[in-house]
Amino acid sequence: MVHDMAHYLIDIRLMGSVKHQIQTLSNQLSERFNLRDKLVIPHITLAGPFSTSDEKKLIEDFFTICSDQVATPKYDVGSYGFFSETRVVFVTITPDETLKQFRYQLARALSHYCTLRDYDRDSADEFRFHATLAMKLDWLTFRRIKWYFRNQEPVTYRHHPIRATLLRNSRIVCEYDFIQKRMLTPAQARSKATMMRDFDILKSWDDGSWENE
Repeated sequence: MVHDMAHYLIDIRLMGSVKHQIQTLSNQLSERFNLRDKLVIPHITLAGPFSTSDEKKLIEDFFTICSDQVATPKYDVGSYGFFSETRVVFVTITPDETLKQFRYQLARALSHYCTLRDYDRDSADEFRFHATLAMKLDWLTFRRIKWYFRNQEPVTYRHHPIRATLLRNSRIVCEYDFIQKRMLTPAQARSKATMMRDFDILKSWDDGSWENE
């Protein structure tokens, strides 16, 4: 019997104020353009989707590269962008050098045994970070949304990724917490206690108190 290989994804889930802003924008697009299944849960893709026959090594490499990060990666959320070839609408993400190198190190480590896409193999400076809003659009809807965004205010926010997530078939395999500097199980990643702790950290970043500690 032949089984389909699992699809893996490594991403940074958006949290706090920036998640709320982008989710609100996503909902507005859905209502205005009747997008239904064309929307996606906002996230920043670092690698994938891809497949591999060695999940054990994938988890080990993911943990090693995450735990080797001395500084917490950061990024700015900005204006809107479009991939015309695939008719994708997204919010632009401007990474700091730490996030650029983190993503590139992941790609280099996984490229030997994972089926990475060509864009996953881009250099640290060439990779286009983004948070997808809608995808697989028909051409007319894609053009209408591009026109709509001409008058939209950009999402402007500086945000700190707290956790990088490894998923298998859209389910969490594990998450690395950059603040606690440890791996979380799926249950820990989804727990209310972890969520409340994250909200406290995000709030302290919003008012600048975290940076002063």
